[in-house]
Amino acid sequence: MTLLLYGIVRADHPLPPGLRAVVAGDLAVVVSDIGSSAELAAEDARAHLNVLCGLVVDGPILPLRFGSMAPDDQAVRDSALLPNAAAVRLELDRLTGMVEVRVQLAFDETAALEALADTDPDLAQPITGFDAAIARGRRIADHVKEWSRQRSGELLGGLSTAMVRLDEPDDGTQHWALLVRHDEIHRVAESIAAMPSTVTATALGPLPPYAFASLPTRTPSRWGFD
Repeated sequence: MTLLLYGIVRADHPLPPGLRAVVAGDLAVVVSDIGSSAELAAEDARAHLNVLCGLVVDGPILPLRFGSMAPDDQAVRDSALLPNAAAVRLELDRLTGMVEVRVQLAFDETAALEALADTDPDLAQPITGFDAAIARGRRIADHVKEWSRQRSGELLGGLSTAMVRLDEPDDGTQHWALLVRHDEIHRVAESIAAMPSTVTATALGPLPPYAFASLPTRTPSRWGFD
């Protein structure tokens, strides 16, 4: 039998059917028993996320990487709990009552260009020559990206305890992770829904604090621990 690991919680964290806790003192790792020859697929990744989203509603959780496994309970304790118990407790305390919300912002291109023209009139001046046009285009693209980042900070900064900018895709959208109080998530959702018409905003949450949980790093093992 192999254990599939989900995350680290306090030992008294309530668990739904199908999951169990591997306990060490006041800490525990949430696990499920899977066959020793089980192969993980895309639907398992979705199920893993669903489990974590359900768990974070009832208390803090430090999510473990999808696909982390262990051969038995003692291996879980030895790898995930015992070496850094004090640091894990501090992280759980810090994240108590907090959840993550992922936000995507897509700004209206015309609005962005108008804002840039107001701050840098040179961008609207006529130019001649192919090379100059290419250079102008690159300059405008860089300015739009920077403006989008700054505008995102203005729109989202007051909604969270902390925020992290995630990887930027090529389509120019801004992706952010917000750390918010679970009891304020409805207010955050309402604020995002009420953003100006020049930005299209979507939000996903509550999520476990992927972007904000900090676990001591470990040498990767054959069982998938970081």
